[in-house]
Amino acid sequence: MPVELLYMVVGLFLAVVVVAWAVRRLRRRGYLHPPDLADGGNVDDGRSAWLARLQVWLFSPPDKAPIRLVRRERDVEATAVAPVPDSSPMSQIRFPAAAALLGGGLLLAGGLVTRIDIPSSERMWYWFIMIVGFLAFGLAGQLVSQRQLPAWIVRPALRLSRYLDISAGQLVLLVLAPCFALLAYLAAGDKLQARHSVMATLAWLLAVGLVVAGSYRWGKEGRRRIGWGDWAFTAVIFILAFLLRGTNLTEIPTTLSGDEAASALVALAFNNGEANNLFTFGWFEFPSLYFPIQGLGIRFLGQTTEGLRITSAVGGALAAAAGYWLARALFDRTMGVFTAVYLTASHYHIHMSRIGLNNIWDSLFGALAIMGLWHGWKTGRRSSFVLSGVALGLGQYFYVSVRTLPIIFLIWAGVAFWRERSRFYRRLPGLIMAAYVAFILVLPLGAQSLKDPDRLWAPYRRVSIFNQDWLLREISNSGNTAVEIISGQMLTTALGFTHQPLKLLYNPGAPLLLGAASALFLMGIFWILTHFDLKFLLITLPMALVVVTGGFSYNPPASQRFIMVIPLVTMIVVLPLRLAVDWLRQLWPQAKPILLLSAGLIMAGIVWGDLHYYFYETYDTYVLGGFNTETATEVAYYLRDHEIPAQRVYFFGFPRMGYFSLATISYLAPQMEGVDIDEPLRAPPDWELDGPTLFIFLPERLAELELVRASYPDGRYRAFINAKGQELFSVYELVPDG
Repeated sequence: MPVELLYMVVGLFLAVVVVAWAVRRLRRRGYLHPPDLADGGNVDDGRSAWLARLQVWLFSPPDKAPIRLVRRERDVEATAVAPVPDSSPMSQIRFPAAAALLGGGLLLAGGLVTRIDIPSSERMWYWFIMIVGFLAFGLAGQLVSQRQLPAWIVRPALRLSRYLDISAGQLVLLVLAPCFALLAYLAAGDKLQARHSVMATLAWLLAVGLVVAGSYRWGKEGRRRIGWGDWAFTAVIFILAFLLRGTNLTEIPTTLSGDEAASALVALAFNNGEANNLFTFGWFEFPSLYFPIQGLGIRFLGQTTEGLRITSAVGGALAAAAGYWLARALFDRTMGVFTAVYLTASHYHIHMSRIGLNNIWDSLFGALAIMGLWHGWKTGRRSSFVLSGVALGLGQYFYVSVRTLPIIFLIWAGVAFWRERSRFYRRLPGLIMAAYVAFILVLPLGAQSLKDPDRLWAPYRRVSIFNQDWLLREISNSGNTAVEIISGQMLTTALGFTHQPLKLLYNPGAPLLLGAASALFLMGIFWILTHFDLKFLLITLPMALVVVTGGFSYNPPASQRFIMVIPLVTMIVVLPLRLAVDWLRQLWPQAKPILLLSAGLIMAGIVWGDLHYYFYETYDTYVLGGFNTETATEVAYYLRDHEIPAQRVYFFGFPRMGYFSLATISYLAPQMEGVDIDEPLRAPPDWELDGPTLFIFLPERLAELELVRASYPDGRYRAFINAKGQELFSVYELVPDG
């Protein structure tokens, strides 16, 4: 951790101690007076009655009545403790005391288990956890045995619990949650092999459980009944979306990219026990939690293309189902149905769900976080705010586009405060709880990021226009100013929604939206801009941020940067249809079924257009990863399916590519031993071959085959050609005599 942060925490702790000591002294001298909580109570009530009311205030679920502070007579000395009378039921203190006792004991045990592995630079946090554990243990004992707590703890705790509309016991859980999250960070460390993986995982899960249980308003929100129709439609959408994403994964996409295979190799390391840290960074400095999830598919389907891609198909299907609930929360059920149907068939979303990378998960977590925030804002339900916090925090462990959501939510909250101040104050406890839940979930990874910020920012630096002086070179080559270049890239990114073909991870020669969907999207944007409100602000802010960040990134419009906003884009596409149905229904009320059927037919045409484009047109010209990836994929399949499973492979590919340039070959054919021949042969080689051997030549180095044949005759030659008639590679198969 940075030294400045350590100083800040220590200073804050000392400040709290000094303030508590000062308050205690002032109360003993009669300058501060405890509150009288009875509505309209008499200041001359007996001490035991006042303490009984204070005990109820502390350990009973709070109501919405304001706290009344009544000044007592100065000749009555303020006490420093808040004892609980013997006649009060023990059940009122059972939960807070048990939570503090058990939580403190677990913190102490966890700290002792991980103590040996913690480096000296992080021992301060170890001692912080141990001190909190001792304090929780001691306060629990004080409460149970003496039935009293210091008033300087009771009063702020009561105020905070009443404001957040939770019980005192839940407040104990919220205080313990960051301690367990910090313990997870200490037990994890920064390597893929954790210091103590079991303790790190259990501590994090316990922290998540504590913060969720402590945030929810138990028994106060009533049961939310969701009809069987909603659940049935959700199940149908999930199944359809999964079938479109999870079938024939070997052939669509036609190649296995090196990035997918490199990610899968880390997943294999988790499966094999070579890695076990969920709270650090792995391949390409992406958070490591994704890789064991990808490893589940490999564990069940083997070390295959299907195995590494199947979990992305599941994530995409879940995102399609979440799109229904997102649109239903922001608009209505009809919007939810149309949005889910179009998201299920979106050519872009299908493709991103069929590649074995972490990108697709941002569309799921982004949709859930926005849905929870808006539904909580609209209804005040704490469960919705908690869902938003969980999605926001968990999403930080996957792709990077969801990292912009905290900024988006802060901007939106500022506008909400300006536009609807009274509702903002009513919803502020829920907003605070959502932020706190997200903070607890991401704390172990966030602590790693503070320790080594370069790893956090690495995915951004790789594509930044400020990296390797890209912007300076562009200014020199084009003659444009920096402002003109950046604004031009923003415009290109914006056109990626409807006009400009996407690039990089998905480059099919088409924009995000096709044909009629583009027209509907533009109409939806026009309506939003002319009828702007908080709901539309929440929808458009993420898309606006995509455009802005696209101005500072390479190769706009990069396809992977649209992944989080695709559920929002589909809602805007559907919006004009929904508005048209409502307007025409007002003119012809009896025609509602016909209008809905017409809108459904239009949506069916759009859906068919996307499906036909992706499955029947895209791969006529598009190759995921390009020609080198196609070559590596065919080499990998050839080696994997070879009749002699384990051989040495001499690869003649440099300078265009090497055996290990793309992880595709290493993943699909791990049994082979690859050897790169960097320099062209000038004479017949004299390598000692101890078994069957393969020599693979790219077309530009095929002339060296004759030199190899001169040293090792009697081999078998094979050439591999793709569907376009292009030669991919050639193989000289040699099986020595004896």
